[in-house]
Amino acid sequence: MAYTTLTLEHPKTKETKIAPVGFSWTSLCLFFCPAIYRRDWKSFALMFPLCILTLGLANIMFFFTYNRLYVKHLLSQGYEITVHGVGSVSQSHL
Repeated sequence: MAYTTLTLEHPKTKETKIAPVGFSWTSLCLFFCPAIYRRDWKSFALMFPLCILTLGLANIMFFFTYNRLYVKHLLSQGYEITVHGVGSVSQSHL
């Protein structure tokens, strides 16, 4: 489980997705499987061959970066971060 989560909503379809932020514990345990579960095919296409070619050593990098890649992927698809309650979120740090 990640440190915290972001709620993202697509403005046209009103589809909501929850994206974890921080260290990816699921990538630590399941390698590239979280990308398959989240239907993040772009990250899967990057992670799978690198994990195979390096015998899993490349996955060490993805423990720390996969959740950030996933949020950036959702933002590029047009999703917007929604904030519930008090506080603000800056997209420039993602």
